[in-house]
Amino acid sequence: MPAVIDFHQHLTGPKGLLIQVGDHGNAELPGLLGLPAKPTDMTYRWMDHHLGGSAGDGRPPKFDVRSEHMHDLFSDLRHPTWADYALPTKRLHLTDAPTGQNDGQLVPDGPQAGWTRSVKATGTGTGIVVAPQLIQTGLAERLGRPHTYTPADIDRGLAAFFATAPLEKASRVRGDLELRVTVSAQQVGATIVAYLLDADPATGRAQIITNAPYTFTGDRTGKATTVTFPLQPADYIVARGHQLQLVIDTHDPFFAPDITTTPAFTIDLTSPAGTESYLDIPLHPID
Repeated sequence: MPAVIDFHQHLTGPKGLLIQVGDHGNAELPGLLGLPAKPTDMTYRWMDHHLGGSAGDGRPPKFDVRSEHMHDLFSDLRHPTWADYALPTKRLHLTDAPTGQNDGQLVPDGPQAGWTRSVKATGTGTGIVVAPQLIQTGLAERLGRPHTYTPADIDRGLAAFFATAPLEKASRVRGDLELRVTVSAQQVGATIVAYLLDADPATGRAQIITNAPYTFTGDRTGKATTVTFPLQPADYIVARGHQLQLVIDTHDPFFAPDITTTPAFTIDLTSPAGTESYLDIPLHPID
C-alpha cells in the first residue's frame, strides 16, 4: 500500500485512488457478480470516459481519493487529493515499562533513551497474524467482524508490547504511519513484524489496525541497526476508552512460512540517545 500511494502521488495525469480494507479481490467480488461495487463502478466510468468518450450518464469520473472507514463498507468519503485525505501525524515515543508493569508505553511527552526489550525469535511467531484465513478474514473485516486477539495471552518473551493510555475521546487514524526502532539480532536475515492494535481494556480483546514487516538484509549479526519504515496506511476509528497497542513480533505466516527448524535466537529492541524509538501516527480526536 505505501508503494501504491507513492506511485499515485507521482502520476501527473488524471488519477483516482480507492482505499478499502480487506484482501485483494474482496471489494471487487460484488461487481464480478453483476452487483454494485466501488472498484468496478469506478473502473467502468473511467474506461467509458477515456476509451468510449462518455461516462454513461455523461458526467466525467472524479479524479480524487475515495475511501471507506475500516469495517464500515457503507461509508463513502471523498477528498480532492491524498494530502487532503491524510491527517497530520503525531509522534508517540516508545518508552520502557513503568515499575511493576510488563508492557512499555506510547507517550507524546518526549523521547526516552536507554531502554532495551528482548524478544525470542522462534520461527513461528506469537499467533497475532495479519490474516488467519486469507479470504475469509478479509471478507469478515469488510462486514465489520474483524478477527480479535487477547493480548494478555501473548507470551511477552516472544513479542514486545507498547501501549497508550486509554483515549479520552473517540479518535480517527487516517493516513500514513511510520515506525523507528533500533534492533540488534543474533542471526542473519532477522525479521520484525510491527502491528498496531485497537485494544479494549473492558473486554481484554484487540484487533489489528495496521501492520508491516521489516527484514534485515546483509550480515548485521549482533550490530545495533536503526530502521525507519512505514506501516500500511489506515482509515480507522478508535472508540473512547480504548488503547492503541504497538506489538513488535518476529514472524507472521502471512509474509513468510513457519520455519520450525530455525533455532531460537534473541532480538534486542533498543532506543539509543539521538535515535530514540517512535511511532508517527495520524491520530486525531473526533469532535
